[in-house]
Amino acid sequence: MKRVVVVLFLLSLTLSSFAQTKREWLEYGDAAYKNGDYNTALNFYLKVIDKSTADDFSRPYEVRPYTPPPKKSKDAKDTAKAKKVVDPREVYVVHQVAECYRQIRDYKNAEVWYKRSKENNSEQYPYESLWYGEALMKNQKYPAANLQFDEAMTLSEGKDSVVFNQAKLKIAGCYLAIDTNNIKKGIIIKELDSLFNAGTSNFAVNYYGDANTIQFTTARETNTVTDPDKQQAKFICDIYTLKKTNNGWTDLKKVEGPVDTDMHEGAGFLTLDRTSFYFTRWSTTNKNECAIYLSKQMNDKWLAAEKLNDNINLAGYKTMHPALSPDGSILYFSSNRPGGYGKMDLWYVNLDEEGRPTGAPINMGKMFNTSEDEVTPFFHYYTSTLYFSSDGHAGYGGLDVFKSSFNSDSLWSMPKNLGSPVNSSKDDAYFVLERSQRQGFVTSDRKDCADCTGGACFRIYAIDKEPNVYDLKGVVYNAETNEVIANSLLTFKDIRGEKEPFYLITDAEGKYFTPLEEGMELYIKAQKNKFFGDAGNVSTFGLTESQHFEKDFFLSPIPQGDIVIPGIEYDYDKATLRPASKKILDDLVEFLVLNNNLSVEISSHTDARGSDSYNLRLSQDRAKSVVDYLIEKGISKDRLVAQGYGETKLLVPNASTEEEHQKNRRTAFRPIKEGVIQDKWK
Repeated sequence: MKRVVVVLFLLSLTLSSFAQTKREWLEYGDAAYKNGDYNTALNFYLKVIDKSTADDFSRPYEVRPYTPPPKKSKDAKDTAKAKKVVDPREVYVVHQVAECYRQIRDYKNAEVWYKRSKENNSEQYPYESLWYGEALMKNQKYPAANLQFDEAMTLSEGKDSVVFNQAKLKIAGCYLAIDTNNIKKGIIIKELDSLFNAGTSNFAVNYYGDANTIQFTTARETNTVTDPDKQQAKFICDIYTLKKTNNGWTDLKKVEGPVDTDMHEGAGFLTLDRTSFYFTRWSTTNKNECAIYLSKQMNDKWLAAEKLNDNINLAGYKTMHPALSPDGSILYFSSNRPGGYGKMDLWYVNLDEEGRPTGAPINMGKMFNTSEDEVTPFFHYYTSTLYFSSDGHAGYGGLDVFKSSFNSDSLWSMPKNLGSPVNSSKDDAYFVLERSQRQGFVTSDRKDCADCTGGACFRIYAIDKEPNVYDLKGVVYNAETNEVIANSLLTFKDIRGEKEPFYLITDAEGKYFTPLEEGMELYIKAQKNKFFGDAGNVSTFGLTESQHFEKDFFLSPIPQGDIVIPGIEYDYDKATLRPASKKILDDLVEFLVLNNNLSVEISSHTDARGSDSYNLRLSQDRAKSVVDYLIEKGISKDRLVAQGYGETKLLVPNASTEEEHQKNRRTAFRPIKEGVIQDKWK
């Protein structure tokens, strides 16, 4: 008997050496989940659910709730209504498994487990339909996802505003994805080869000084480690460069300078003068230890990288993704530092002459930032457009690429989703374009990958984009009758003076059409004999999409008689123009430039007070002062005639009130000759 007891004791020790109870696996899973190690947590949680895993009945936590059999009933419906009691531990673990799959971006499995969790109908997770819908959305099942989001809105209305707003946003995203108008034509997205995409992760392409040299971040076997026993190179992120030749991309090597270390480095930015390199460095053990560093070049050598000051890098918070303004005076970045609107926000900070932050950073505001993540800013110099990624604006499922243009009024436009195929149902970020907007790169996990944990990993995709197409059309009308004017002349002048003017003649229906080039700013004037001209502007400068412009012109028939120039004032008893009068005459200058085929008489009149000879002389001097000013502004003197009429052309004879005298004291002009419309501007 004693021998039997010893054998049983030894057997129990042997079993305990390789078998764990559900309680222990659950504790391990919770610990791993808390540390952000979702893959490990997932493995532990699955063991809890595994039917072959032993329960520890010595602990109350392990005891399953007793489910009494349903009472016998002749009515089968009564039996069906018997309430099913579910193990609360299983409810919790099923939810945690779904969460782990979501965190590792394995949305196919996340969909399965969120559905299972939702079917548990647990009061502990009342809004599981939101996460189930998100998994469906990531798997491009938009109509089904919409139903789940609608359910989440109904359940959360008046109870949980965060869930309600999230569900509402996701519904908008589903409609965005379903709308075929958001599929952009002329854009090809192509996964790059193993030169770019090798190892466990590849992302964050940016231009390294010019369009033929790029940098990107990659985790692969050749990366830097200091302790091979504790670190695996294929999981360490370093920055590499590539050069483009006639034979494609080549010359793969690590970025110049002391940048790559045994920590993670990525998302680099080289200044236009190639003297400063900004990049992100983050810890391999502490996910919140993430900051922007700067390496400066001196005597053709890169200096040791320095961590930027706490104006930008705040201890305990993530700061990453540096991008500069064209003049290098502003650094854009993303951070979860306090003072934002949610998780990761877009910020900017002013830089001093040495390229270091000065003053407190400024949040980009709620037009850009949401309660979710806004990351990976990229400023396209030549269109003054800021690109960034967000999962807090209406999108296709995960992070989507958005753009906002900075206009001449120093205002940002409302962020706009770039649509498909740039964006997918997964995460799309690190969008960059070269100057012509014809080529670029984007990082995405849109494609399943058998080699990656979770089934998807970041890969680099090339963007090939057809050139933007611009054109202009319109009609020339009679401003008084709205009748079309055939055979009118339109002159197109490059405001920058880089290109020669060109001309069009309207057809029998008063119509015109012309293609436009990219990066043009045009001044356009329409002219026709016996009509005053009309003018307008059109610009393709800074545009990021094809656009079809329409511009109509309205020509007024030239009237008979004088046209009064209101507001022309002189000093008393003098012909000197007052400053206010010169501002009014500047409008006349523009009129004469537009109607460059007209010669005009500038006339000046007085009231009847004073002698005839005095009034005649004073009016002549005043008319001449106007003509002299117009000549000074560039109007040819051959087109101008100064004529003083004194009191010989009174509009109000026998004037008695000051108002009536004022009507007689006037400066006017009238066309006296109409020449051939020709190519001259003044």
